[in-house]
Amino acid sequence: MMLFYIIVVVAVLVWKGYYATLRAMNTYRQDRKNHDSLREYLLGNGATQWQSLQPFYLHAAQRALQPMFKQWQLWLALLLLGIVVVLLR
Repeated sequence: MMLFYIIVVVAVLVWKGYYATLRAMNTYRQDRKNHDSLREYLLGNGATQWQSLQPFYLHAAQRALQPMFKQWQLWLALLLLGIVVVLLR
């Protein structure tokens, strides 16, 4: 039973991580396409390569992780299931 629980939790984490990664990459590509003038502006005013890409990275990470944090019911259900599995063991 414990092994089944671990497999389910790992599968959910991999599934959520995969879609979060896809969402982040799509957001990054779309932002770079639509707002590349912001990067050029930052580079023109003395920003380094990292500083010019930082707004794009931050927005992509925020957009990728925000839906995962909003799904608190799923994480609570997994936690409660884990507690039940440990208690029944």
